[in-house]
Amino acid sequence: MATFREAREALLLANALDLIADEEMLLLYDVNTSKNLDIPYWKYEKFNLDSLSDDECKSEFRFLKHDIYNLLDVLDLPDKITCPNRFYVYSDEALCLLLRRFVFH
Repeated sequence: MATFREAREALLLANALDLIADEEMLLLYDVNTSKNLDIPYWKYEKFNLDSLSDDECKSEFRFLKHDIYNLLDVLDLPDKITCPNRFYVYSDEALCLLLRRFVFH
């Protein structure tokens, strides 16, 4: 099954090749638009806490890097945290995500 992005690309190609009319393409393009944000996650680097400096950690998470590792030890989180939809995330990434959500800018 095609994603919304693939369907929109196919519609643009079909319109460029004059297989469908402009009005039809606009209508179908609008129908094949997702209500969710289309974030290109593949363009970002994978999260790596070790690659961040203490200043970056303090700015992004309000904790120094060694404090985040101490929190991981104290909280005794499993190495991988599995969500109900079977998506898993590593504990350091999950903790940093949680800490980031609590930061007030």
